[in-house]
Amino acid sequence: MEVCLGKVNIQIDNNYPCKVWGSWECDPAERTVEHRRPMEPDPDNAGGGKSVSKEKRKTVSQSKVVALTSVMTALIAVTTMIAIPMPPPLSTITFAPIIIFVASILLGPSGGLVSAAIGSAIGFMGGSSIGTIMVPPGYLYVFLIGIVIARGPMGFSVGLLRKKNEVIAMIVGVIVETLIFFTIDNYLFGFAIALLDFGTLVDLVFVPVTYAILLAVRRIVDITYFA
Repeated sequence: MEVCLGKVNIQIDNNYPCKVWGSWECDPAERTVEHRRPMEPDPDNAGGGKSVSKEKRKTVSQSKVVALTSVMTALIAVTTMIAIPMPPPLSTITFAPIIIFVASILLGPSGGLVSAAIGSAIGFMGGSSIGTIMVPPGYLYVFLIGIVIARGPMGFSVGLLRKKNEVIAMIVGVIVETLIFFTIDNYLFGFAIALLDFGTLVDLVFVPVTYAILLAVRRIVDITYFA
C-alpha cells in the first residue's frame, strides 16, 4: 500500500506490517528551503553545522591598522601646526580635533590615544618652532606635556565610546580635553587663567563636520571600523 501525506510518501508492505520504508516528498523537485529532511543543513549553512551570518564581517589586518595609525598621527601633527589665531579669550584654533575624532572612531581607543598624543606632541613642537603656536618663555615643555596629557585621553575616550554613540563620544572627548587643560592651568596659573580653557569647547563645532567626513569615508571603503 502507498500513502502520500503532504510531502511524505510512505510505502507499507501488508505482509510485514511493522516494516515501514519510503522516501521524503512525492516529488523531489518540490523540496525547498522551508521543506527539507530532518538534520539536513540549512541551504545558507556553509557546513560544519554552524550558520554563517549574511552580513559580511569586514576587518583590516593589524599591519594596515598600524599604517593607518601612523598616517593619522602625521595628519594630527600637521593640523596642530597650522594654528589659526582667534580673538581673546581664545588663542588659536586648529583642525586637529577633526583628525583625532576620525582616528579614534575608525581605529578605536588605542589608535586614538597613540595618534592623538604623538601627533599633538610633534605638531606642538613644530608649531612653536615656526611661530604658529605661541608659548610663554620657559613653559615650552610644560605646555608640551599638557597637550599630550589632554589630547591622549581625548582620543582614548572617543574611541572607547564610539560604538555606543559616535556623536556623544566626540562631545565627551572635547569635555575631557577641556577639563584636563583646566585642571593643569588651575594648578599652574590659578583659577582665573584656567577659566579661559573653557574656550576649548569651541572644538564642538567640529562634531558635525567629522560626522559628515565619516559618512563619506565609510561610503568609499565600505568598512565601519578598521579596528
